[in-house]
Amino acid sequence: MTAIHPPLIEALLDPARYDHPVERVELEETHISWVLLAGAYAYKIKKPLDLGFLDFSTLERRRYYCAEELRLNRRLAPGLYLAVVPIAGAPHMPVLDGTGAPIEYAVKMRRFPRETRLDQVLARGGLEPGHIDLLARELAEFHARVAVAGPESPFGAPEAVYAPMRENFEQIRRRGGDAEDLGRLAQLEAWTARRYVELADPLRARKRAGFIRECHGDAHLANMVLLDGDVVLFFLHRVQREPALD
Repeated sequence: MTAIHPPLIEALLDPARYDHPVERVELEETHISWVLLAGAYAYKIKKPLDLGFLDFSTLERRRYYCAEELRLNRRLAPGLYLAVVPIAGAPHMPVLDGTGAPIEYAVKMRRFPRETRLDQVLARGGLEPGHIDLLARELAEFHARVAVAGPESPFGAPEAVYAPMRENFEQIRRRGGDAEDLGRLAQLEAWTARRYVELADPLRARKRAGFIRECHGDAHLANMVLLDGDVVLFFLHRVQREPALD
């Protein structure tokens, strides 16, 4: 029978591969990563992909972006993000935190109950005004202390803001479509180009005023959790472009 997942992931579904108590390993998969839920911890492994806006295609790139994910998230969730763990051995017999040459890297995290995620709290009617107050205070304090993109940084420049929009149109166009779809796409692309010209000066002014900072960028309820009475934001990750936002 053909394995559904790569040999390394299949091997890490075995509880015996871990040096801490694990009864059962659960796997969650996104379009860019595998997350192995093992006992009290979660191990996040990046897929070897190049999607243009992110490039995890080499081992060194995956190591770098694991380290960046740890650095970025420890600013908000030091109790969740623990370490970057090298995986040694062979794909069929991996050794987590092994001493040999790494074949892969994983971000090691503290595991938390799914029901403590704020989207789950909201779904059962448990989200309270006090939780929103905690979140607002946390975000405000975070934005006040994070790094600001200086004049030398391309981040926040109109060209940098517009670049991923152009890339979106290029990628969509390559997928084809009928004449009607392509016509609508061309109209939307032209509108976006006009708005870029109209907003270029306000964008430059926002950067000069110090509003472009190394923020979260994906702060929705599924990326927040209630831990020890606090609202904790997590899952900030870096792609090829710096995570500097307005």
